[in-house]
Amino acid sequence: MTAGPRAAGRRWRVRIALPRDVTRVSWWREQWRRNPRWALAIRAAVAAALAWAVAGVLPGPAADFPYYAPFGAVIATTFTLAGSVRESVQSVGAIVVGGVVGWVVDLLPVTSGPLAVGLVVVPSVLLAGWHRLGAMGGWVPTAALFTLIIGHGEATYVGAYAGLTLLGAVIGVGVNAVLPPLPLAPAQAAVGAFRRTVAADLGEIAELLDQDELPTYADWEREHAGSPRERARMHAAVAEVGEAAHRNRRARRYSGSIEALRYEATTPDRLALVVSDLADLLFNGVVSETATLDETLTGDVRDRIREALRTLSAALENTTVAGTAEAHLDGEDNPMSSAHAADAVDDARRLAPRRDEQLLVDGILISLKRAVDSLAEIERTE
Repeated sequence: MTAGPRAAGRRWRVRIALPRDVTRVSWWREQWRRNPRWALAIRAAVAAALAWAVAGVLPGPAADFPYYAPFGAVIATTFTLAGSVRESVQSVGAIVVGGVVGWVVDLLPVTSGPLAVGLVVVPSVLLAGWHRLGAMGGWVPTAALFTLIIGHGEATYVGAYAGLTLLGAVIGVGVNAVLPPLPLAPAQAAVGAFRRTVAADLGEIAELLDQDELPTYADWEREHAGSPRERARMHAAVAEVGEAAHRNRRARRYSGSIEALRYEATTPDRLALVVSDLADLLFNGVVSETATLDETLTGDVRDRIREALRTLSAALENTTVAGTAEAHLDGEDNPMSSAHAADAVDDARRLAPRRDEQLLVDGILISLKRAVDSLAEIERTE
């Protein structure tokens, strides 16, 4: 379909300008940017080495367990500065809680055999689920067993264990503050991967409309079970960039790419909901109580909807990956644009025997019908 006056006047609702911080870089620098775990490993190594050196000159009981300091440093070295502080506090808290459990059990009149181990494990595993400890809660049983078996239930061991871990964590947070991480490239890759998944889903629905027999909605959900996981990964990656940018001096330099990333994530996120709605409408097979899908989508209407889906898929594939130098093409010059997709949708609307008011009512009634069906599925019949 060729672009007409309507296509020439349309653009994406949010047009993302190329960020000023995007420049052409060498291959090695690009690989470094795309693999932030290399930088994470170096920061962790520096923090652990510093923690080991500091712990080696400490007097008292701490000198007997210097290896806990680099342990804390590695825990504190994460992809975000805020995450470093949070996980440091949580890990030290988990060690203190576990240490107290081991110390208390050692005070009980039981032997140090299997019974004592069992008595340590039960409360420590329960306390590991405490929400304030977050992901570090898993260290509670470890700390409890270390205190009972290695530290022989001594309070000095608990203090040395927690104190040295805290020391290493402080050093790890300091290294992260000096060399703040910003995992922008992995987030861009996650957005791009999910965008391509949504584009493929739209294209697949268009191809299925060519077939005489459509799959059921249950079949569609089963075959596309990976889409929600990819969407969750995208959300997590974008959220991690937002957290890493907080009080990060490097974030100012990449502010354009960070903003572009957020906009880029919005489009596939919304279109994923559209794909789910379309699959529900098309593959459930019943449009109303009196009309089936085949009776409703006939002739040119089905062709125009198929064309709209294919154009949307192609346009989504053609959108800019956040933070790269791939520019948008104008709608009149690019056959895979939002303008052409809008033209295809408008053509389908003109051919469909519906007024705008009726389309609104139909949409509301379909949503209400879904709500009633969902409620009926969970109601208990006596």
